[in-house]
Amino acid sequence: MTINWTVVSTLTEMVGALVVVVSLWYVGVQIRQNTRAALATSRQGLLAADLGLITDYITHGIDPHLIGDDVQLSPLDERRFTWIVIKAIRIREFAWHQLQCGSLDEASWESYMAPIPGIFSTQRAKAILDFYTGNPEFMKILRTRAMLAPPSPPPAGGVA
Repeated sequence: MTINWTVVSTLTEMVGALVVVVSLWYVGVQIRQNTRAALATSRQGLLAADLGLITDYITHGIDPHLIGDDVQLSPLDERRFTWIVIKAIRIREFAWHQLQCGSLDEASWESYMAPIPGIFSTQRAKAILDFYTGNPEFMKILRTRAMLAPPSPPPAGGVA
């Protein structure tokens, strides 16, 4: 029996090509899974930061959405107010960086930016934008959205 080396060579090349195709498919599947995992991790980090911010609102009774310019705060609470607003800014700036690198989709970005008008509904909160130094491009976006803020809520007695 004679071995036809041409046939053997052809079969070996076909098997080799099939192995390459299967390997590339497997790598593609792994890349998609890793991308999804990275996106989920990014979202989880943003969610944890936002929940921490809400915890700060509750723990300290300081919510920029609800504290009008007419409300007197103690010096300690004024500092807490400032740092809570800065924390909110930093969370959104991180989300913006994630959007820029493709780790966050546009709909999620918009959901993180939705509270901005409420957070910056007072002159007290808007003043924080004058000394916060973040990414200049992000700060343009933040200032634009902050200026869309509704006016401060009326005083507790309902008289404006």
